[in-house]
Amino acid sequence: MMKRQEIIAALRGRADEAAAICAGLSEDEMGRVPKDGEWSLLEICCHLRDNAAEEGTRIRRMVKEDNPTLAPYDPDAWAAERNYAAEDPKPVLTALRTNWSRLADLLEGLLDDDWGRGGTHPEAGAVIVETWAADEVKHSAQHLEQMRAARAAIGSA
Repeated sequence: MMKRQEIIAALRGRADEAAAICAGLSEDEMGRVPKDGEWSLLEICCHLRDNAAEEGTRIRRMVKEDNPTLAPYDPDAWAAERNYAAEDPKPVLTALRTNWSRLADLLEGLLDDDWGRGGTHPEAGAVIVETWAADEVKHSAQHLEQMRAARAAIGSA
């Protein structure tokens, strides 16, 4: 299990990692789909931006409410409904940095007891803040790897 400060530090560093992967790319390159059925770098960044905001909401609910039900979401549906492919990469990267920073700030401000507060997710079952936050670090790391692969696949590495 990751230590709390490791979780916070990892989330604080994620925006720099994403920015480094996207550095020097044009809007066209950011929006290029590496192959059918995959997301572009832009779409991955939009997903991470929205996911970080959602995770902040879920953690705040677990801290403030007694065992809230944490609603799942469909990432592909969000991508279509929110038209990720049409977004401007610069504000997306800025919002991604902001959302990860807010999530890290939220976690940093929690009391020891807050890290053990829980909720129920229909797909994951019973969860607590600490493991949920650690899972967010893993989730973001997986998508950063996906971004590295997408950048290499579009020929701009």
